[in-house]
Amino acid sequence: MSERLLRFMASRWTRLVLVSLLLLGLQTTVLNDMRPFEVMLPLMLLFAVAAGTIYGSEVGAISGLIIGVMYDMVLSTPLGLASLVFGATAFVAGMLPYFIREPTWWTRALTIGVVGALGELAFPIAQSMVGFSGQLQPRVIVVIGLVAVAGTLGAPLLLLVCRWTLKETLVG
Repeated sequence: MSERLLRFMASRWTRLVLVSLLLLGLQTTVLNDMRPFEVMLPLMLLFAVAAGTIYGSEVGAISGLIIGVMYDMVLSTPLGLASLVFGATAFVAGMLPYFIREPTWWTRALTIGVVGALGELAFPIAQSMVGFSGQLQPRVIVVIGLVAVAGTLGAPLLLLVCRWTLKETLVG
């Protein structure tokens, strides 16, 4: 019994849920109040994209779905919309090794910025598909630019936290 509990607690997915809870707290409190240029930075989306760039499409998509479901719980959009967008965005980010043979830290940082910005663009498009009108506005260009810059600059910290969170451990 205790070995099974130890394996569960040492699992990468348990760490992902716990770290995502901390990020959700930051997203809904600090980043909700601190809005540069009236834009809330999507920390959870960028974390899901970082998971995809490090561990590939499959782990990225699963991580994006888990992080998105957690974020869905605090949004007023239909349940599953953020998880769909986060999972698809992290899956796309996980395709980086198909284009660059051995990605370096700066190619991962650029990928986090660019794919994070595409994910931020995909969210209002997905909202308009399910009936939320008026979500796709011309101001989205400013949002995409700011998310790309913030994702690229914050990538080293995101990559460090993501590597620790999703690393494989051998217990038992």
